[in-house]
Amino acid sequence: MSEKLSSFISEKNIVMDLDAHTQDEAIEQLSEILKKNGNISSTEGFYEDVLKRESMTTTGIGKNIAIPHGKSESVTDTTMMFAKNKTPLEWNSLDGSKVNIIFLMAVSPATQGNEHLKMLANLSGRLMDDDFVSAIKKAKTTEEILNLIKE
Repeated sequence: MSEKLSSFISEKNIVMDLDAHTQDEAIEQLSEILKKNGNISSTEGFYEDVLKRESMTTTGIGKNIAIPHGKSESVTDTTMMFAKNKTPLEWNSLDGSKVNIIFLMAVSPATQGNEHLKMLANLSGRLMDDDFVSAIKKAKTTEEILNLIKE
């Protein structure tokens, strides 16, 4: 696969010290950052679309990682965020683990077909690599995350 994760996650969309206390709060805080960074036009609209998706099936994939995503009219620029929460959150994960690594995908319906699948396939492939997962969990800085997603 030619595209790297770094083609979907920009430096401004990496949050190393998210301080959310619930799953909803994490999604809300990340939505606010996407709005501030110009990736979405409405924090509320995007947040509601992500929660709607969460209500269908959990995005807690296990290994303390969640991949929430929203296809939303609010998305002006399809992108992905990386966040590390200060404390593990209850996320109804498949393996029962709490989540502190969050990859939030914001997908514009205009591009959803291909981009969304490319992002998900790319991320899923990387998350099957235990060394990559271990490295992102140990990373302390935005630069470390940037280097890992460029590999």
